[in-house]
Amino acid sequence: MFRALAAAAWVATAGMLTPPASLAAPGVLTLAWEAEPRTIDPRYAVDANSQYLEDLLHCALLSPDAEGRLRPSLARGWQWTTPTTLKIELQPDIKFSSGAVVTASDVAATYQFFKLEATAKPSPRRGAFAGLVSATAVDAKTVVFQLQAPDASFVANLVVGILPAQAAAGPLISQPSQTQGCGPFILQALALSEYDLVPNPHYSLGAPPKLQKVALKIVKDENTRYAKLIAGELDMVQNLLSRDKLTVIARSYPKLKLQHRSGLNTTYLGFNMRDPLLSQVKVRRAIALAIDKDKIIKYVLNGMAVPAATMLLQSDPYYAQSLKAPSYDPARAKALLDEAGLKADASGKRFSLSFKTTTDQTRVAVAKAIGAELRQIGVHVTVETLEWGRFKADVEHGHVQMWSLSWIGFKDPDIYRFAFATASIPPDGGNRGWYSNPALDRLLTAGRAATDPSARKVIYADAEQIIANDAPYTFLWHEDVFAVHNQDIEGFEVYADGRLSALSRTRKP
Repeated sequence: MFRALAAAAWVATAGMLTPPASLAAPGVLTLAWEAEPRTIDPRYAVDANSQYLEDLLHCALLSPDAEGRLRPSLARGWQWTTPTTLKIELQPDIKFSSGAVVTASDVAATYQFFKLEATAKPSPRRGAFAGLVSATAVDAKTVVFQLQAPDASFVANLVVGILPAQAAAGPLISQPSQTQGCGPFILQALALSEYDLVPNPHYSLGAPPKLQKVALKIVKDENTRYAKLIAGELDMVQNLLSRDKLTVIARSYPKLKLQHRSGLNTTYLGFNMRDPLLSQVKVRRAIALAIDKDKIIKYVLNGMAVPAATMLLQSDPYYAQSLKAPSYDPARAKALLDEAGLKADASGKRFSLSFKTTTDQTRVAVAKAIGAELRQIGVHVTVETLEWGRFKADVEHGHVQMWSLSWIGFKDPDIYRFAFATASIPPDGGNRGWYSNPALDRLLTAGRAATDPSARKVIYADAEQIIANDAPYTFLWHEDVFAVHNQDIEGFEVYADGRLSALSRTRKP
């Protein structure tokens, strides 16, 4: 649930600083992102910012609420008529930004796109629909999905923004003029450093947006984001400030408000399984044992996280309660490295590793803290900071030894297949460490096909045990989602998965 800072933290005191009011016009909200969305085409949206933009411009059959639970959106309801046949009824009179009514043909074409063999640019989302045989419009408001085999995760994947049928069968969308969506906003303009959104006059899945414009500004440097926020050049920053800066804001800027809540995310330390050192399971286990997660959460993240034992949160029905995260045990970590034949030299050094991260100050602080922990067991870590686009490219192309990222907003344990199945090695999924275990592959295939929740829970408990044994990741923590914004902003609510859906209900006098 939403947690606010104690009111006393925001009471003005002598010496507090008063930033100017927002420099933007009334009704115009400026929001900072650290990087450009990698695409404005919902068929290709897999990075967080692209999916956040997708959520503002497009409507989907299902959408997550503030707690992260999937709710009907464009879909009015659905029914499994057979174990492999899903029938969906659409809401009536929902319109694209052009004014055209959204029909079942548009929905069918959007999902049928993932089956096109001749697509010049294959979508990284296509793996979620590998078992889709067809999507067919039965009538204007009814679409039927036919699957090769039962797929318990299929409904949870029906979150792709719907395009008009002609656009859904067409080439990559790259210009605002090509973008027609049924979401609350329209992409009015796109520049290298700013994406301008205005209300969709035909939006019909809720009340019309109250903001006149949302300016998504790309501000890559955290210090610049912070300076612009306190100067009134930005109205809001979500998740992109170090915890130290949050402390300063709480102490010195009473006209800035903080919202935060437990997030649907998992931050992990990833390993390149093709690396000669990191391909050794004893090395990966030793690294996990050498990281004092509680200390890093307390001193680097200001307590705004909880330790992770698995990919799933403890509140998830498929979380394996019996599985415990490796406890901090540097002595055991040293013993494992000795067993692997990686003994320390006279100086105490065993080997060196590279740890790539972004320029975000919190991520850099985390990387340095982990590096300091690993040095205690003889592993010397060089932290390399990269601009987001370069960092993401290096990770996806395997030009890393260790890195840290977060999975955000997943709704089904099938995330394990996307992250760890052999078939999900890039570009076909998110298995960025090139991890492969045939026994796990079989379980993940079975878990996807199992429709009985009890049977699925047993399958994923076994899968989680294999992942724990193999340690392709060190699961670190689940961080809070937070936003800092000017006090004159009304109606904004932080979503557990980081989405900005509440902007459609936000006001700025």
